[in-house]
Amino acid sequence: MAKTLIDTRDVRFVLFEQLEIDKCLSPELREEYDSETLEMVVNEAEKLAVNVIAPTNKDGDKIGCRFKEGKVSVPPSFQKAYDLVCEGGWNVISDPMESGGQGLPKAVEICCREYFEAANVALSNYMNLTHGAGKLIEIFGTSEQKENYLEKLYTGEWCGTMCITEPDAGSDVGAIKTSAERNPDGTYSIKGTKIFITGGDHNLVENIIHMVLARIEGDPPGTRGLSLFLVPKLRVSDGNIGEPNDVMCTGIEEKMGIHGSPTCSLNFGDEDNCIGYLVGKEQQGIMVMFHMMNEARQMVGSQGLGVGSAAYLEALSYAVERIQGVHFSQTRNPDAPKVPIIEHPDIRFSLMKMKALVEGCRGLVYYHAHCMDRAEIASTDEEKGRWQGMVDLLTPVCKAYSTDRSIEICSAAIQVLGGYGYSSEFPVEQYLRDVRITPIYEGTNGIQGIDLLTRKVVMKKGSVFQTFLSELDKVIAKAGKLESLSEYASIMEKYKVILEEGRDYLTKEMKEDSGIAMSKATRFLEFFGDITLGWLWLWQVVLAEQKVQAILEQKGKTMEELDTANPGDKELAYYTGKIETGKFYLERIMPGVIGKLEEIKSEGEDFLQMAVDCF
Repeated sequence: MAKTLIDTRDVRFVLFEQLEIDKCLSPELREEYDSETLEMVVNEAEKLAVNVIAPTNKDGDKIGCRFKEGKVSVPPSFQKAYDLVCEGGWNVISDPMESGGQGLPKAVEICCREYFEAANVALSNYMNLTHGAGKLIEIFGTSEQKENYLEKLYTGEWCGTMCITEPDAGSDVGAIKTSAERNPDGTYSIKGTKIFITGGDHNLVENIIHMVLARIEGDPPGTRGLSLFLVPKLRVSDGNIGEPNDVMCTGIEEKMGIHGSPTCSLNFGDEDNCIGYLVGKEQQGIMVMFHMMNEARQMVGSQGLGVGSAAYLEALSYAVERIQGVHFSQTRNPDAPKVPIIEHPDIRFSLMKMKALVEGCRGLVYYHAHCMDRAEIASTDEEKGRWQGMVDLLTPVCKAYSTDRSIEICSAAIQVLGGYGYSSEFPVEQYLRDVRITPIYEGTNGIQGIDLLTRKVVMKKGSVFQTFLSELDKVIAKAGKLESLSEYASIMEKYKVILEEGRDYLTKEMKEDSGIAMSKATRFLEFFGDITLGWLWLWQVVLAEQKVQAILEQKGKTMEELDTANPGDKELAYYTGKIETGKFYLERIMPGVIGKLEEIKSEGEDFLQMAVDCF
């Protein structure tokens, strides 16, 4: 079978049949775009990913980035791919047209990013953070900052970074020591060291614009005293590049994966000549930076999805082509023919679980972007608040659940390929190494779990969580009206109750013993994600069932006459696969939620008081 990175048919299903994104177009674009033209955009993204970006992936891994004399160079093949992405305006397809974007739905953007992440996750980092830096300037920048930097970032002529982490301030952002001293001309002198800075230096572009969290001298300790500064690698005047700005790369990390993405240490102001420009207001740096951080978390979720998809399809292709052993029903027949390994129950189970997780996470990541679209086009403040609440609630789930599952998917892909999967002859071992960073950067998944438990499910006195449950109720009601799916509606209703029970238990425990509650936060996020995917799968099964019925009616057949072992045509095969996979998820994967609820409700807090020496 032909190898591919993303199942484009499934992309079309989620975008156009499940989310109906053509209805989320802004009024000025509705005459120009429809579902057909949006599909053309997706198809062009796939061509770019497969034909231009994917061929650079091995170079990124084998050649990697090089550091010499304070400068970083990327693999030579990256330049053409990066330039073509920028020339096509792919990094700003959902941004406002007045800012140089194309104004398309965010769900289309995240779909295109899935293709690019699947093709080369390291290369995608340059694009993602550049967009995030540009977005901060678009929202919070002064007119002068927009004039000097916004177009150059949005066109990709310059790149951007996010500079938060320091040697003694990783996840503890409030411990940042980088300082900013006011200058008479309204600028600030920046001094400090940042580490683990993705794309902190490289030769893809002439200038790099750093978004730096620092503390103005005399401002309060902790996060509340932080401000955000725009610090260019090379100074800019009237849009033109000038002298160096006393920003020095002191080295790059040797890493497990994403070798084509330099992870840099940066020194600001070693010669007391680093100038920064305030973005937003003083002491509001963490609030401003969260706009970039939350966007980055969404994009990291798409990285997990993209790499997981590529790994699954690689394993599927191998399993269809690899001939070994006989069919399980013929083990006693010495003359039985050899079969592809996809016929073996253990392999088939692994592939089915991978398919269920990839397509479920696609539904999650795209739906999260869709909520952003719904908030954007909302006609009332109430409606906008409802959808923005869904965005906020699902951001940690989108980031953490998708990336944790991607590691599981990539590991399973290696297992399907066996010894070949462990070798570099096939790409799946690189996929696992590359994707392993995704649960770590842009806020570890443990932090995402704590955020979900302590902030998101109790937002607005729990009303956002109730809105989420009401979305589950809508799908359960639709499934309950279909005789063939009423059983699955009942299953999902049970898990919705379990979700409420888990949330209620932990929010109560947070008030009584926050330590033991937070120790369960990561498991709670996984529990929440499992049930969220169950809801999304039931939604997809309902739609697929209706599509199958319509096709069969045209053929003069009934559902009872459908042969799932031989559906007959490609569309029936796709929808049948969607139905069977959704039922598999609800029947075989979801029961694990019950054990996770028991774990959430367990005691076992003594380890928190155990002496460190006991470890």
